[in-house]
Amino acid sequence: MDYEALLKELYGLERFGIKLGLDVIRDLLRRLGNPHESFPAIHVTGTNGKGSVCAYLASIFRAAGHRVGLYTSPHLVKFNERIRVDGVMIADENVARLYARIKPHASAMAAQSETNQPTFFEVTTAMAFDDFREQKIDVGVVEVGMGGRMDATNVVRSKACVVTRVELEHTEHLGKSVDRIAREKAGILKAGVPLVTVDQPALGILVDRAGELGCPVTVVGRDVRYQRSSFDLEGQDVVLENGLSVAVRILLLGAFQPENAAIAFATALAVKGEWALTKQAIEEGLRTTRWPGRLQVVRRHPYVIVDGAHNAPAARALGESLRELFPGRKVTFVLGILNDKDLAGIARHLGPLAAKVVATKPGTPRAFEAEDLSRAFGPHAPVEVVPGVKDAVTRAMGAAGPEDVVVVAGSIYTIGEALELLGGWE
Repeated sequence: MDYEALLKELYGLERFGIKLGLDVIRDLLRRLGNPHESFPAIHVTGTNGKGSVCAYLASIFRAAGHRVGLYTSPHLVKFNERIRVDGVMIADENVARLYARIKPHASAMAAQSETNQPTFFEVTTAMAFDDFREQKIDVGVVEVGMGGRMDATNVVRSKACVVTRVELEHTEHLGKSVDRIAREKAGILKAGVPLVTVDQPALGILVDRAGELGCPVTVVGRDVRYQRSSFDLEGQDVVLENGLSVAVRILLLGAFQPENAAIAFATALAVKGEWALTKQAIEEGLRTTRWPGRLQVVRRHPYVIVDGAHNAPAARALGESLRELFPGRKVTFVLGILNDKDLAGIARHLGPLAAKVVATKPGTPRAFEAEDLSRAFGPHAPVEVVPGVKDAVTRAMGAAGPEDVVVVAGSIYTIGEALELLGGWE
């Protein structure tokens, strides 16, 4: 089977949908010899910022000389982005070999019971953990797929659990209030394992659960302080303090990134004794972190920025950052949004900043039609409907002057297709 056919078969598992629960993943991993037990992990959940925090942490561990596995989702352009060791994406041949090893077990499980059929995410998670065992990593940085308590990743041997900001998301699966979602995300906590989180409305729920389990708690904004001294389109200067003081210039843009860096900083301090994470390694790791698709400047003259803002809270953060970086200026948005998101909320946060909106639809049946976006953003700015993402980006760039700003956002699918056209995702 060639690689593209293999990926088509693997993506075909998405037809089994989202299935929260640990019985299937535990069965699959058991058949593989429990690869997840071969490495300690930093486990990261939350609504927004998970990927950036994971990227910071992986970079810190690498700077300290450790062999690091990084498992994140979804990918931007290529499946291989999901599984990395020491910053390098898994090779095509290793994806094929791992899938060939897992496929007979998955088929045997499905033959026993329809409810025992591994989903796409469960198979991908098993592949990542099997690769990490083969690669003999020192630590795995593992991002939760959805929620926490019943997510397939919630089998790892955690040495620290991280909860970024909790907002409304996936309410059909996780609950219809922030408190209920926070309880699901608190499900990654393990007895005695440090929790790192941020001062937020759901903090009480997280701290209560940590208390029940005897978890030491570090709260960014309370125990760990951070301050941004300057920023521009090349990066931003931040000072992080928790007994140890670190002043560093980070490459990731956006008003929200200093908090993400502070979460990673706090997590590194929580486990520094176990991995000998020095101040120098923490500084170097934060300073060298790159994470494509998050307020990323991919072109200049005109400026073309891609950002994975996929829900209303992320759109609010994107709007705040654009006001900082381009004060008083309106921008052209290229937007494609998934149909389970708060379209009105996204329009409320981004619409007032728009000089023009190019409405499009990424290549997934889960997306709003471009006409839906046109109706939502029409009261704020002129809207042009362009069906394909790449055509929409090309149209927006062609109509922009050399000093204009084009922002591509709305979903990871949208910015992935844009980055495939523009480059800069590797």
